[in-house]
Amino acid sequence: MKKLSIFRHAKARRPEKYPQDFDRPLTKRGHQDTRRMARLVARLSPPVDRIVSSPALRTRETTEGLAAALNVSHAITWDERIYEASAETLLTVLGEVPGDAEHVVLVGHNPGMEALVSGLCAGDPARLNLKMPTAGLAHLELEIFWWHQIRWGCGQLQLLAAPKQLSKLGD
Repeated sequence: MKKLSIFRHAKARRPEKYPQDFDRPLTKRGHQDTRRMARLVARLSPPVDRIVSSPALRTRETTEGLAAALNVSHAITWDERIYEASAETLLTVLGEVPGDAEHVVLVGHNPGMEALVSGLCAGDPARLNLKMPTAGLAHLELEIFWWHQIRWGCGQLQLLAAPKQLSKLGD
């Protein structure tokens, strides 16, 4: 069994001020939410041993904050295919993760992230009406031994959390 945490990037600045969507940085709240959600990820088992992320600025900042909190800065893979990716592309990217990784965090963008969770849990990327806010986290257990075995329907949702939920709990 492998573990997959799907982490949507945190809150980013409005797009009107940036000529390229790719270059939007996180807001102050985005940085705070990243730290809050990183504390949650740190409590998951087994510990994260690899992060795969889009290189867009907002995902890069989210990933760097997460990696610093988890002390896994050495285990980041930046993959341009994740930016604006479909669920099918994200599935392909995950299928290329080295086999020794037990717990992977994928940091990316909607709507692909929501569709990926739906496809892994319900067998079809369009089956669930799942919503992941910025800095939202879905944690899944996958019925696979090797990452190249990943397929639609192999996942079981273990946790779905948003920063607002954690702030209400006092975390």
